[in-house]
Amino acid sequence: MQPIRMIDADFTLLGEIDTYTSLRWVRRWHKPGEFELRVHPSMQNADCLQEDSIIFKANASSEAAIIKHREIGFNDAGIEELVVKGPLLAGLIGSRITYPPPGKDHDYLDAPIETIMKHFVHTNMIAPSDSSRRLPGLINALDQARGDKVQFQTSYKQLDEELEKLSMMSGLGWHIRLDIEKLLYVFDVIHGRDLTAVQNSEPPAIFSTDYDNVESQSYVSSAIGSKNVAVVVSQGANEMPKLVTVGQQSGLKRQETFVDAKDVGSKGEEAEPLTEVELERMLRSRGIERLAELGRVESFESKLLANSNLVYRVDYDLGDVVTVVNKSWGITMDARITEMVEVFEPGGFRLDANFGNSLPSLIDKIKQTIRR
Repeated sequence: MQPIRMIDADFTLLGEIDTYTSLRWVRRWHKPGEFELRVHPSMQNADCLQEDSIIFKANASSEAAIIKHREIGFNDAGIEELVVKGPLLAGLIGSRITYPPPGKDHDYLDAPIETIMKHFVHTNMIAPSDSSRRLPGLINALDQARGDKVQFQTSYKQLDEELEKLSMMSGLGWHIRLDIEKLLYVFDVIHGRDLTAVQNSEPPAIFSTDYDNVESQSYVSSAIGSKNVAVVVSQGANEMPKLVTVGQQSGLKRQETFVDAKDVGSKGEEAEPLTEVELERMLRSRGIERLAELGRVESFESKLLANSNLVYRVDYDLGDVVTVVNKSWGITMDARITEMVEVFEPGGFRLDANFGNSLPSLIDKIKQTIRR
C-alpha cells in the first residue's frame, strides 16, 4: 500500500503508516480537495494522526493535507476503526476572509486573474496589516500574470470562495504545495494542458471504453437552474442606476439573472470614484463571474482503468483538457478534468475522474443563494 507520512506544523516527522483500511484522496481544480483515512487505532503511529497534523503520500510529498476531523468507532464489520479527514493544503485558504486595505471600503484590482489571486493571498495570509492573520511559512510562487485582465473587488468575503470564482472565470486552477526541503507552503496558480483530439502539439488523451482506459461512465447534461444572461445594476454617476447586460442569448435559449452590484462604484476611496469606462468593465466582470457560477452542467463521471494506455500524472492530470467519448451514446466531449479521486485499499488502487462541471451540491446551492 502507499505509505503515509505525518509531520507537525514545524515540519518535524512524526511517523509513517503503511497499513490501513483505506485512503481516499480527492484532488480538485477549482477548489480545495479533501482526504479520508481509515486505520485501526492500535496500528503503529496511529497516535500521530492528531488534529492539525499534516499528512502526505510518501511518493508525493509536495501534495499534502491537514487533519481537521477525528472519530473512533466500529465499522460495518464490527471492527474498531479510527477515521481522520480534512482538506488538502489549499483548504488553509478558507481560514481567512478578504480584508480591504486600511482606509478603503474594499480591495480593488484591475489585473490578470493570476495576479489578483496571488495579491489576495499575499495581503490576507502572507503579509497582512494585522500580523496575527499571517500564516507562517506561506509564500507565493512567481506571478506569471496568466489569465484575462479583469476588474475585481472584494470586501470581507471568504478568501477560498473568491479564488474559486476567479478560477471558474478563467479556467486556471490553484493549490498549495508543500516544500519539505525549504520548510515552506507555496501557493500557486496552475494551468492545464490542451490534450484534446483536435490539437497536434501534444499526444492526445482520449478516454473511452473502446480504448480500454475506462471501466464505466455516466453522463449529465443539464440546463436546470442555469443562466446565460446577467443583468448587472449599480449606482452610476449622479446617483443614477448603471445597467450592464452580459450575454447575448435570445428567445427560448435566453435565461436571465439579476446581479445587484450596488457595492461597485469606487476603488475603495471616496475621493477616487471609478470612471464610467472602469465602472462598466467592473460590472461586466461581475456579470461574467455570476454566469460562471450559474453555467449549464455537462460532465462525464468515469471509473478509470489504472493500467491502461494512458498513465495518470504523465499522459494526463488534473486540470488538463481532454476528449471523452462514448460511441454508443453518440457523445464526444472536450472537457477539463476538474476532479480526480484516488482510492488506496488492500485490494488495490482505484481511480475516478470528473470531466467538465458537475451538478452543484446542496452546500454549493446554498452559497449561490446567499451571494445573490
